[in-house]
Amino acid sequence: MNKSQRIHFDKNTRGSDSFIKVRLEQETDNLEFLTMNLDLKDAYQDFNADYGVLVGRVTANGGVGIPNAKISIFIPLSDEDASNSEISSIYPYKTPRDKNNDGKRYNLLPRVAKEDRITGVVTPKQPFGSFPIKEETITNSSFLNVYKKYYKYTALTNSAGDYMIFGVPIGVQTVHLSVDITDIGKYSMTPAAMVINLGYSPNLFTNNNSKIKPSNDLGDLPNIETQEISVNVIPFWGNKEIFEIGITRQDFRIRSVLQNTFVIYGSAFTDGEASIYGADQWEGIEVREMYRIVNGRENIGIQSKRTGKVTEKIYYYPNTITDAQIDAVNSTVDPKADMLVLDPSEYSIYKRDGDFVFIISCNRNKVITNELGIEVSIPEDSVNGVFTKFRGFMTLEITTDTIPMNFSSWLDDDGDKRGHVMPIRHKLKFPQSATKGHSFRSGSDTTSVKDTQAWRKQHFTFSGGSLYSVAHFHGIVWNNKQGDAAQSVSEGFLHHDWINYGYEIDRWQNVGIIQTNDYGVNTGNTRYELIPNSIWSDTSKFFGANWLNFGVHLVQNGNLISYNYKIGHLHVNSNTSQDLTSSYYMNDNTQPIAAGVINTKWFARSDLHYTDFIITPKQDILEINQIDAKGFKATGTNGNQLPSYTLKGKYRNGKTLCPYQGGRVNALPSKPADENTYFFKGFDSANCIEYITSLGIV
Repeated sequence: MNKSQRIHFDKNTRGSDSFIKVRLEQETDNLEFLTMNLDLKDAYQDFNADYGVLVGRVTANGGVGIPNAKISIFIPLSDEDASNSEISSIYPYKTPRDKNNDGKRYNLLPRVAKEDRITGVVTPKQPFGSFPIKEETITNSSFLNVYKKYYKYTALTNSAGDYMIFGVPIGVQTVHLSVDITDIGKYSMTPAAMVINLGYSPNLFTNNNSKIKPSNDLGDLPNIETQEISVNVIPFWGNKEIFEIGITRQDFRIRSVLQNTFVIYGSAFTDGEASIYGADQWEGIEVREMYRIVNGRENIGIQSKRTGKVTEKIYYYPNTITDAQIDAVNSTVDPKADMLVLDPSEYSIYKRDGDFVFIISCNRNKVITNELGIEVSIPEDSVNGVFTKFRGFMTLEITTDTIPMNFSSWLDDDGDKRGHVMPIRHKLKFPQSATKGHSFRSGSDTTSVKDTQAWRKQHFTFSGGSLYSVAHFHGIVWNNKQGDAAQSVSEGFLHHDWINYGYEIDRWQNVGIIQTNDYGVNTGNTRYELIPNSIWSDTSKFFGANWLNFGVHLVQNGNLISYNYKIGHLHVNSNTSQDLTSSYYMNDNTQPIAAGVINTKWFARSDLHYTDFIITPKQDILEINQIDAKGFKATGTNGNQLPSYTLKGKYRNGKTLCPYQGGRVNALPSKPADENTYFFKGFDSANCIEYITSLGIV
């Protein structure tokens, strides 16, 4: 049975020459220190050899272990090799400050980027160093000779920031550190975050702060840090009588102050210029007209949609409100007063028509790394540590300033009836969900207040170093009720509503559904590549009543502002709001959202339009970026299988939480849950996957 002995270093004795001598217990097989492990069976093969063991930790922010930092014992170029141009051209360094032919000083940073064979992730995003990678040393004998002689004592820090170099010559040695803060695992900084969050000058960056301005002088690069420390390495002596060994420890503290960030990205589109559900009420003055799309042949398909730059608002809980307070069963935390709105100057924003990327700093759950390499919480107001979490929600819209909704082309034909219908466009809160009939609403009764408070309390916990996209359930509602009598409203829906039913019914009166092929309409839908989830007799193909990942559809509806008494005092179809007989949500109002912000106008009902954030591993994004089509689906159990790749992220489909009767096979409520998962990168020129990749974030 193997026996281990742990060495505990005194955290207060970490000078330039920190070492410890330890008397081993008998029959010790493994020696443990920090997160490292030394097999003494191998160590004693060179018993009484004249060498030492150097260990240490690289930290930032007063105690956070930094992964992927490079450590070496610097070995000066020998006089013999200085006269050998083949060697000296690769390794000209007699001191760490000497520079090579490219003007770069001694460093351990890679000279080329390298792709991980398992994940496909390429690191670093921008290689600035001169260190040969393993593949080069195998194929180039000069690189190999230099590596074996001058880089023989090198190490990378592990996930806790720890390193160990075995067999180091004893005596005073120069220990070198190279670190690239854009390439340190989950704590990696993006160029944009370095400007917004760390205060670096934009003059050091290019491409809208998405890339670092190149330089051969490593001192000019804001992401690169090198250090040298002289260390007296003591012998690692084994003595069979007294069992005493010596270990030298040297820590490094990098000067950069890190901020842990996460990313939210996605794409959004809305309906066409002359596209609206419920605009012809004056023609028939019937309930079904409130569900009918204007100019259906032209506007029912994906080809009619439009994109513009989205407008976001990000709400969050400050760390003065603790997790325990938020999560308490009878929590008194009130988002109206206790949440804040993140100022746009506090996060990095990238937008183009349809696509958006937000890089946001964590602001709660501060941690440092303990001796065992475990992240442990420290007080939120500590000057040390790094934040790891963020709790909040986001609202998303495409404003009328960005994409107007005047509809003048067809309203002009109605003369004095012009303006009886006012167009509205959905806004969405992420995340949101509710059981049927329990959406947020304007009532002051106990149930209404409770449901609305539950809606504003719904939020998401983000983790640093992660990438999140958005998912939106495309709720659809069909109604073909004729006549203008008062209609029965139950749970916010009309008595004759068919909810999330997309199969073999009149598509022109099914609010929110999108035709994906050209059958019967001849409008070029197919080229936009939205994958259908409902197919009728292999001819008409549609999407609706299911989750769409990455892409968000912001539906345009009509608000009847006069003559409403002729159709039961209804103002809007039930796809939009639970308050069908009130214009409350169709107009500016004083209902609180959170953080002192009011006005829930145009927000889509939460019991039909579920939304969520989805974690998207880098490996998935890189794989999806290779798919040419804008729309695609993953099949198999839980919808995670592409033709040659199994998705690692957890995406939304019919097997996850869905609204009433939604997420079923072929959009039929009587069918089982649809295990396929549907994705849409963006409409027309939009492509959120290509966009986030082009920004160098993946």
